Amino acid sequence: MRREVGSELANMKTHFVMMAKYNAWANVRLFRMAAALRDELYRKEVGAYFKSLHGTLNHLLAADRIWMRRLTQVGDAPDCWASASLIHSICSSCCASRASR
Repeated sequence: MRREVGSELANMKTHFVMMAKYNAWANVRLFRMAAALRDELYRKEVGAYFKSLHGTLNHLLAADRIWMRRLTQVGDAPDCWASASLIHSICSSCCASRASR
């Protein structure tokens, strides 16, 4: 029984490390493509929940910071979702901040 628990924990760790690597890979691609957009397209309201690509990427950044703070007790994070809005006002800073995580 003890060996099975240790094996399950190792498998879970492997799974979460793989997902974290995938998340980093996908985010680099996503933010790089967003940085290539003209500002009016990047900020254009398209009827999505967070209104624009800027709003959606801002939400992703805020959520990552909140969860990393919760899990590691390290890093800066908005105190609440309301203050998370518009952490970054321009795409380049958003991309740089996200890529550094």
